[in-house]
Amino acid sequence: MGRWLGEGLDFVRAEQAAERSRELFAALVGAAARDVALVPSVSAAAGLVAAQFVAAWPGENLVIGAQEYSSNHFPWRQLERRGYEVRQVPFRDGGMEADDVRAHVDGGTRMVAASAIQTASGHRSDLRALAGIARGAGAWLFVDASQAAGAVDLSADIAHVDFLSTSDHKFLLNAARGMGYLYIRREVQDRLLPLSAGWRAGAAPFESFFGPRMELSPTASRFDQSISWLAAIGDEACLGLIHAIGPSAIAARVAALATRLRAESRTSRWTRRAAATSSPCRWPAAIRRPSWPRSGRRASRARRATATSASRRISTTTRRTSRRRWPPSPRRWRAAEPRAQPSGRTNCASVYSSLRAT
Repeated sequence: MGRWLGEGLDFVRAEQAAERSRELFAALVGAAARDVALVPSVSAAAGLVAAQFVAAWPGENLVIGAQEYSSNHFPWRQLERRGYEVRQVPFRDGGMEADDVRAHVDGGTRMVAASAIQTASGHRSDLRALAGIARGAGAWLFVDASQAAGAVDLSADIAHVDFLSTSDHKFLLNAARGMGYLYIRREVQDRLLPLSAGWRAGAAPFESFFGPRMELSPTASRFDQSISWLAAIGDEACLGLIHAIGPSAIAARVAALATRLRAESRTSRWTRRAAATSSPCRWPAAIRRPSWPRSGRRASRARRATATSASRRISTTTRRTSRRRWPPSPRRWRAAEPRAQPSGRTNCASVYSSLRAT
């Protein structure tokens, strides 16, 4: 970054970082680098695959999760306009269970989309079972691995899925965002059109900026899309760190923490109500929402009374501030002593000052 600030952006170096990140991600999930495309996000990857579906024949359908995260939900829902029936599987135990998916799949199913691990619940899907169901119907399986890649071992599942995509700002550690990955099974690649092909899709990207000649890459890089060069630099460092620690060591640590959390939650008396009221950062009492009735005459009275009380406090504050002299006398210009914070509460200003000092 220091070099870029002094000498300007070195996009050739950034492209080298992107290629190195492709290799590191492929090794992380147990795939070959030639089967991985670089994309901006999971939604872009799902959109690329969804765009392959032309007008549906009668009976053709897709199967997705009813409470699936939007990046793996919205793109498939658009295909309703092309005549596909989009069947939504209700979640059970926080995610899509194989038995429930099997009940929604038939000979007309063309795609099953699922998350390896659900964002909201932590439910882990049985990818091998889902892959078996999808292939038995002649359908593809698309997996959103945003909450799995970098946290759990996916190498045993990669051979069973057709598409697996993830972003870089979860367990791949790069909070800057702007880059993701799409694994495409090699047998499927020739059946896809790289509809978003840009200069990175060329067999020799730095030699094919302009037409009329077009020679696309024979690998999955022909599905590459525009990425953030800053994210590429960050991904190279973050994926290098994951590679140095070892994916198996990380997965074992995550499993140990999950086991500890489950054990502690069973033995402790922690409740959701207690957790909500014991937070160290609370809203001031003056701006907390009043607990008035939701409907009826009493509710109207409570709202009017609250509004009247608030307006009185505002007017009183205005009168007090209007009587203050400005500018203040010089003796009042000395720095005020910092107020002591009540125990158990967070002083955001002191935290910010300490961060600046470090």
